[in-house]
Amino acid sequence: MTLELTKELSEILGMFAADGSLQDEHICIWGNIYEDKEYYDEVVCKLFSKVFNKEVKSHEKKSNSVYGFYICDKKIIQIFKDFGFSRNKTYTVSVPKQVMESNDNEIIAAFIRGFADCDGCLNFVKRYEKSYIKFKRDFHTCPRIYIGSVSGRVIEDISHLLTKLKLNHSKHLSKKSKSNEKDAHIVAIRGKERLNAWNKLVGFNNHAKITKYVIWKKFGFCPSYTSMEQRKLIISGKLNPLSFYPTDRSVTGPTGFEPATSSLLPVKPDRRFA
Repeated sequence: MTLELTKELSEILGMFAADGSLQDEHICIWGNIYEDKEYYDEVVCKLFSKVFNKEVKSHEKKSNSVYGFYICDKKIIQIFKDFGFSRNKTYTVSVPKQVMESNDNEIIAAFIRGFADCDGCLNFVKRYEKSYIKFKRDFHTCPRIYIGSVSGRVIEDISHLLTKLKLNHSKHLSKKSKSNEKDAHIVAIRGKERLNAWNKLVGFNNHAKITKYVIWKKFGFCPSYTSMEQRKLIISGKLNPLSFYPTDRSVTGPTGFEPATSSLLPVKPDRRFA
């Protein structure tokens, strides 16, 4: 089976580079059972089913707290091998040559999006410097996208692809303190302007990231350490995001909590953050 490199296939390759595993008899890909369930059901499985013309359904693996699937199809396994994937890829994985050499921005963006949806995070942080207004010092207002891997090569490749898209970013090495851990290579995209550029050029398809963005867009901040369920309640107007902060914390920023309105709609998977 030979497949043309499309933006849909490129997004799958990004997902697989981040969270996939290739064995002689199967491939598999797993996400977090709590945060990634909707992403797998509504995005990953549908994309795999469409591209490979094979029905794919996810299931829970509670022993590992993961959610995903196996595919035991030798033709599909061979496709991933043809794109350069191998067993034990954790420390050596790289962006497939076909994606690296592509001049199609949609194919490039799709790979980055697939990888970031699986092995990236969107967080919002406080600004502690006294030069910032009180609202930014008290609440998590400043966006940070981090894309990480223990494979330095794949992060270098993703950095190169981001440069091709003219998306400003930085790189750093996150040193691990525990002996059984490995250092992580990180690409970082920081600040409102760069988040807006990411949104325009790449975007997210993972509900775990989209819900955080929607909250930040609505309230001007997004609390840290929230669950998917809590974020959905905030978006629906049933949970006050200020409840995650000390009760004496005054709000002097651009927005406060309002009950559910027509502007707070259920989040749908969309590469443009819905």
